[in-house]
Amino acid sequence: MATRQAAGAGAFTFLRNRARSRPHFKRGPKLVAIVALVVVAVLGAASAWAIQYDNHTIDVLPAKTVVGGVDVGGLRYQAAVDKVRSVLEAPLHQPIHVTAEGFSADTTAWDMGLQIDVPAAVRKAMAPNHDGNVYQRAWRRFRGADHRNVALAPDWKSGMSSSLLDQAKKAVAVASKSARLDTSSGFVKITPDVDGRALDLDKAKAILTEGVQHGNKQIQLPVIHTKAAVQQSAFATVILVRTGENKLYLYKNGSLAKTYQVATGRPEFPTPTGSFKVVNKQTNPTWTNPHSSWSTGMPETIGPGPDNPLGTHAMALSAPGILIHETPDVASIGTSASHGCVRMRGSDELDLFNQVPTGTPVIILSAGAPVARSATPNPASAAQNAAVNY
Repeated sequence: MATRQAAGAGAFTFLRNRARSRPHFKRGPKLVAIVALVVVAVLGAASAWAIQYDNHTIDVLPAKTVVGGVDVGGLRYQAAVDKVRSVLEAPLHQPIHVTAEGFSADTTAWDMGLQIDVPAAVRKAMAPNHDGNVYQRAWRRFRGADHRNVALAPDWKSGMSSSLLDQAKKAVAVASKSARLDTSSGFVKITPDVDGRALDLDKAKAILTEGVQHGNKQIQLPVIHTKAAVQQSAFATVILVRTGENKLYLYKNGSLAKTYQVATGRPEFPTPTGSFKVVNKQTNPTWTNPHSSWSTGMPETIGPGPDNPLGTHAMALSAPGILIHETPDVASIGTSASHGCVRMRGSDELDLFNQVPTGTPVIILSAGAPVARSATPNPASAAQNAAVNY
């Protein structure tokens, strides 16, 4: 028993001595190791947080993000696109009524080419989300340091404005029509002139562009009204002579104002038919020898005075050598007795002369066979000879 106790005491002593003989760490290195472990743990936790936070916010716009004046902070891509479209793009799809004389169409600013690229603008605002490393991105978003403002406004793209203007141009176009004299019935009827119209293309382009940009919902395109080459006023006074019937009709503004009996050309010297004009008006005219068979040996001219075969007033027509004139041979009125001219009684010629301006249209139609005189006087002088035959 004593031996066991001694042995046990000896073993205890041996172990104690061995323990004392082992080296011991100092407290400083232990602390460093602990701090290192803590730092590693913190960094690991921070990395895990940063990665998780970055993954959660990488597709979310920062709180202070504005696109085209629209606040899209905190929204994901599609939600931001939808919000901006509802504010900026939707008005571009609203109907616009475009009109002009003879034209009407509905369109939109978008169809006209005023368009906006919302997705591109939102992508631009979203792009900085990927700048820097994961820690920088997470920290920047966490702090709320991002302030993004992307400008966005409608701009002109390829649209349908040219097509719409072409349609309007065709629909508006109306050719002007000149007034004209219709004598198909044997009498005068005036067909009035008709104004033409055309789209004022240069102004229409400017007005359409400006109206679309200002968001106008009603746009009126300008039209030019074109006058006909020949106005109805050109026929305010018209003379109609009907040979055979031997009457002269005076028309004022398309209505018959007065009828006169006249003498017209003999069969061998017919009054020409067709459309002519009064080219000049003569007071106290001079008669000129026509050098016809009956005027051989007569004076070259007979000046103004009581013996003048043209009387005191005459109107020369655009038909060469043809006059509407007063005649001393009043017995010839109502017959085909002249050298082609239209003869009138003195009072009738003066009445007509005062109502007819230079340039007046004169229409001469054949209204029957020539009417011969029942008796042709025997002229006793050159002046009488000219009056009877001219």
